[in-house]
Amino acid sequence: MFPSITRALGCLTALFLVVGIGGCATPVSSHASNTVTPTVVKGDHVTIDMHDSTFNPATIQVMPGTTVTWKNDDLMPHTVTSGSNNQPSGLFNSGDVDQGKTFSYKFTKAGSYSYFCTYHPSMVGQVVVDGNTTSDGNMSGMDMNSSDMAHGTSSSGSDGQVASLGTGSTGEPKQADDLRLLPYKMENGYKVFHLTAEPVKWQVQPGKTVDAWAYNGSVPGPEIKVDEGDKVKILVTNKLPEGTTVHWHGLDVPFSQDGTGGISQPDIKPGQTWTYTFTVNAPAGSYMYHSHPMNDMLKQENMGLFGPFIVEPKGTGWQQVHPGYQDEYTLMVNDSPEFGYTINGLSYPATPVLPAKVGDKVLVHLINIGAMDHPMHLHGMHFQELNQDGYPLPSPITMDTINTAPGTTYDLSFVANQPGKWLFHCHIAEHVTDSNGNMTGMVTMFDVK
Repeated sequence: MFPSITRALGCLTALFLVVGIGGCATPVSSHASNTVTPTVVKGDHVTIDMHDSTFNPATIQVMPGTTVTWKNDDLMPHTVTSGSNNQPSGLFNSGDVDQGKTFSYKFTKAGSYSYFCTYHPSMVGQVVVDGNTTSDGNMSGMDMNSSDMAHGTSSSGSDGQVASLGTGSTGEPKQADDLRLLPYKMENGYKVFHLTAEPVKWQVQPGKTVDAWAYNGSVPGPEIKVDEGDKVKILVTNKLPEGTTVHWHGLDVPFSQDGTGGISQPDIKPGQTWTYTFTVNAPAGSYMYHSHPMNDMLKQENMGLFGPFIVEPKGTGWQQVHPGYQDEYTLMVNDSPEFGYTINGLSYPATPVLPAKVGDKVLVHLINIGAMDHPMHLHGMHFQELNQDGYPLPSPITMDTINTAPGTTYDLSFVANQPGKWLFHCHIAEHVTDSNGNMTGMVTMFDVK
């Protein structure tokens, strides 16, 4: 674990028993075996993306003389350290590679070279250097800088397909909180959105992949962001093996648009598309959407069929930050038996690192889609609770811990007044540690610089 986080965790010793997560490096094994079929790449320069605590692609085959460049697209630093089994070989070591920075190494001799990140030991990769890169079974001559290769594409539910950490459908812009922003088209005065419910493989953290049901390939589903008073149409296509619906939680919509299976509408059958139409008659704040079928609502929610619905002040615009704030983030906490304790579908250390600058005013949309209470605590600063369930409080309440109940939403505001990597986590120890005492689960942080 990098030093600044280690210092930040010093005050948590009563809460967390943190066993060394990082600080170990990996050696290059010149003839290491790997059952993963490498992606064959031609050319004298290759780029590997470091994204969501994974190397993408993790295993490549190149010609001797190829320069490999690792680019960090995460908000947290990583290292590229040669070796295996958390033991450095000394061949190359990038040191800290911060967000947007790169590290390069030229491979001149044939062999298999393993490497890993010292901060995230499960983040590993391999470069196979071989003069023969024409195998028909592999992908030759790929553009390693293409967006699909760098960030992954949506899984459509086929066996073996795995959605990369935090990755949703192609074309949906990804935000710093790891949520996708759902695009829309204007048609006859309506903002028209499309959601598809489908089975996927979802990576909760490196080394933990689960079967999930997701909207547009991501858990949570993409963030729907609208303005007060908008007229919306949302087309929902069901690619699940059973019926489903979508309920617009906290939004006061006409009965026929409520999405209650067997009551306000029949379930959307597999292969069918259903259109929801309503006007957003709700104040600016945090809401959500989730499945609400006639049967098995618990199963469908536990498997990932939920997402945030954020209402902005009229005139704010789809991609603009809430007026008066420099940073705006949405965090959905969940305790699904399929995923464990997560924030935005991810478990620490894969959870998003949220950037801010000293002096920034930060707005957090906090949503509990789980079945348990989660007291969420912020280190280093106090925040104000402004809204609950979308509606403003008579007067803001200042606190450093807010107990979130299942099905509730909150809008929190604070000024990032001192630099540091400030944890924001559930204060129930079982929700933030694994069986070995390592920090995991419902933990994220604000990186204030």
